[in-house]
Amino acid sequence: MYGLVGTPTHITASPYTASKHAVIGLTKADANQYAADKIRINSMCPGYIATPLLLNAVSAGAMDSEIAKIPFGRLGEVEEIGDACAWLGSSLASYVTGSAIVVDGGYTAN
Repeated sequence: MYGLVGTPTHITASPYTASKHAVIGLTKADANQYAADKIRINSMCPGYIATPLLLNAVSAGAMDSEIAKIPFGRLGEVEEIGDACAWLGSSLASYVTGSAIVVDGGYTAN
């Protein structure tokens, strides 16, 4: 999601945010380059997902503060990202290319 927004939370977030913006730019450039070959290229932009990495790295208070910014009011589940990826890889998404698929409970809609 930090490929779609900036964050003032910490100085080390700037390089991370820049790298995520680069992924979205590369997605668009490659989608254009390979569309003639019928190759679809998209990127997945997950929000805060309840994984051991996240849950062990962030204090409960800090996590509560971030969850308060999510319109759905909760962390996402791994399966929700998997479902979005499955859709994207299916024929149901056959006309989708160059897109940043956002699965973040509305975080970037703020």
